[in-house]
Amino acid sequence: MAPLLPPPVLRAIHATDSHFVVNHASFTDEYLYSEPSMAILSAILLACTVWKAFQIVWTSSTSRSTAHLSKNEDSVLGNLAGARDRRQNGDDGFSPPFNDTVVICGASFSGKTTLLYLLCSDGPATLPMTVTSLVANVGYISSSGDSIGGQSADDTLLRLIDYPGHPSLSSQLSGLLNSEDTSRVILAIDSTQLVTDGAAVLYQRILTNLEVRQSWSARGSKVPVLVVCTKSDVKGSKNYKRMKIQIRNELDRLRKIDLELKQNSESSAAALPIKGRSIDLDSLGDDIPVSLHFVEAGIGEDGAIDVIKEFALTGALPDERNK
Repeated sequence: MAPLLPPPVLRAIHATDSHFVVNHASFTDEYLYSEPSMAILSAILLACTVWKAFQIVWTSSTSRSTAHLSKNEDSVLGNLAGARDRRQNGDDGFSPPFNDTVVICGASFSGKTTLLYLLCSDGPATLPMTVTSLVANVGYISSSGDSIGGQSADDTLLRLIDYPGHPSLSSQLSGLLNSEDTSRVILAIDSTQLVTDGAAVLYQRILTNLEVRQSWSARGSKVPVLVVCTKSDVKGSKNYKRMKIQIRNELDRLRKIDLELKQNSESSAAALPIKGRSIDLDSLGDDIPVSLHFVEAGIGEDGAIDVIKEFALTGALPDERNK
């Protein structure tokens, strides 16, 4: 390295090495060897590398799980939890006076946040770059299409909650789904990937979750769940009919596992109460207070976002013409 270093640096290295050799000979011979300055520099660089690696590991293993370990819903939903109760008590500073809530859920990277921005904005040109989040995003849309501040008294204001798809937070989703504010659900599933993760959210957090089923059954009507097959504009994506078959097959597989576990007395979980060997997604039965509906959506596709927005605002279901 010496020919590549400037003279001042070489002089500093020489002075350091001479100091340790002359004044700390025994320490140098045992720990620093013949080049004390290089040994010290290497130790500093190694310590910095280890510290940086420790910071990365610590951040990835703690910050991503703090919310679910604390079991604090506010850590995920921020100030959204109990917003309607606070408004009734005269505190309107947390959120505008919305009429209903639609929950957008699904696995990570399924396009939930992009879908939220598409519903709340004027089009793809306003879309930001999205990343995996551990905190729910919220948006508001009105039936007139006006801004929140400019809406009239007759407008319907809807709150959209984009719930994070990280597995460590999925257990808290049921508390949001069975809220009296939640009227409809949008389940985003990536049409370019396997349906395994998205179907698991549907099966575990909606169809077989006792809290959600009991809460929704008490309403006296089935809660509509719109399964949005996202990224349908991407090459290699699957249409909603193929997605529907794959989701049904995955739900059948999960149901079969639950039934086998119950027969072996290894699980107390509630299996999907459906008669027959296969699930009919068009008619889940009277025991399941859910109706499933499918639609495709991609950035820039004509009509797709309008169909989803109409469902969010009014509960209008997509027909074959919109799929």
